[in-house]
Amino acid sequence: MSSRFATSRQATGARCSRRVLALLALVALAATACNRVDFASGESASAASGPASALVDGAESGDAAAQFELGSFYAGQAQPGPDLAQAADWYQRAAEQGHVRAQVALAVLHLEHAEKARAVEARRWLLQAVEQGDPVAHHHLGELYSGAGGYEPDPVKAVLWWRRAANLQVASASFRLGEAYENGLGVERDVDEALSHYRDAADRGSNVARHRLARIHDMGEIVPRNAAEAATWYRVAAEAGYAPAQAQLGYMYARGDGLPQRYDMALEWSRRAAEAGDASGCNNLAVLHLKGFGVEQNIDEAVRWYRKAAEGSHAAAQNMLGTLFLTGQGGVEKNNDEAEHWWRMAAEQGYAPAQYNLGGMYTRNLSATLTRTDALLWLARAAEQGHQAAARELAALETTDPREVPAAPQAG
Repeated sequence: MSSRFATSRQATGARCSRRVLALLALVALAATACNRVDFASGESASAASGPASALVDGAESGDAAAQFELGSFYAGQAQPGPDLAQAADWYQRAAEQGHVRAQVALAVLHLEHAEKARAVEARRWLLQAVEQGDPVAHHHLGELYSGAGGYEPDPVKAVLWWRRAANLQVASASFRLGEAYENGLGVERDVDEALSHYRDAADRGSNVARHRLARIHDMGEIVPRNAAEAATWYRVAAEAGYAPAQAQLGYMYARGDGLPQRYDMALEWSRRAAEAGDASGCNNLAVLHLKGFGVEQNIDEAVRWYRKAAEGSHAAAQNMLGTLFLTGQGGVEKNNDEAEHWWRMAAEQGYAPAQYNLGGMYTRNLSATLTRTDALLWLARAAEQGHQAAARELAALETTDPREVPAAPQAG
C-alpha cells in the first residue's frame, strides 16, 4: 500500500485545543437543552428559525429553566448562526437565580474570550456550580487551571479538579487525567495510570479516549505496538460514529494491518469518515480510487477526494495533489502553479516530502516565483526531518546553482 495512503497519524495527531474542548462542552449543553419539547407548544424549539414564543415568554417572566433554554437556543440553534451575546445574557439571568447548568454554560462562554478578567469570572460561576455538586463544573475548573481562558496554569490544581470530576463519572475528566499522566503534567509520568484513566473514559463512552487508546497501541511509542488491539479500539469508536476512528479503521483494512485486508471494508469505513467531513477519510477514498483498490479506478474521482482532503488541511493529500498537477498523471491537466500552491500548503505544515518537492521546483526550473533562498530553506527543513534526497539536493545547491548558466566566453 502506498505511503501516501492517509492515516490519522498525519491528520489527527495533534491534541484538541482547550478552546475546542470548551466549545464542544457548550454545544453539548445546547443540544441537550434545545432539542427538548417546548413546554407550551409541544414543538421542538430547534425546528424553528427562532425561539418558540412560549419559551421567550417564560424567560422574560423570570423562569430560570426557560432562561437557560433560551440561552442554549442562542448558543447553538439560532439562525443564521449563534448569538453568543444573547446566550450570555440569558445564561446570566438564569445563573443569578442559581440555575447550575446556566452557571456552567456562562463560565464556558467567559473562557472562550481568553481574557484573564473573564477567566476569573468563569471561576466564580464554576465554584458556585461546584457548591451545588455539578460534576461538569469540576471538570471545567480543571480546564481553567490548565490555562483555559488565559488563566494562570496550575497543573497540580488542574489534576485535582479533574480527579474529582472523574470520581463523579465525567468521562472527559478521566481522559484529561490520562493526558496528565501520559505527559507528566501536574503528576509524575506514569503510562500505566494514563492507560487506566483512558480506559475509564472509554468505558464511559468517550470516543476521544477510545481513539487515543487505539493510537497508543497503533503507534507503539509508549507501549509495544499491538495492531490488533489498535484495530479493536478504532472499531469501538468507529461504530459509535467517531469519524477519525472510521478513517483509521478503513486505513487498517486497506493495509491488512491488525485485521484481514479487505478493500471493501476500507472503502466502507473511509466513506463514512469522508461523509462526516474527515480529511483522512477523504484521502483514503482518493487513494482507493487512484489505485483501483476495491473500486473501479477513477482518476477524476481520486482528484475530487484529494482536493476535499487537501482543503481540509491534510498534508499528504496536498502533497499528492501537487504531484498530480505537476506530472499530469492519469490525464490530470498539468499546472505547475497549482502544484506549487499545494506543495507549499503541505510544506508550511511541516510535511517533509512537500518541502523537498517545493525546493526541487526551483532546482528543476519549474517555478517562476521560487528563489534560490526559498529552495535552500525548504530543502533544509526537509533534510532536518531526515529526508535523505533533500539532504543530497541541499548539499548540491549549496555549492552550485543548477539554474545558473555559465557566461559565454568573450571574443578575443
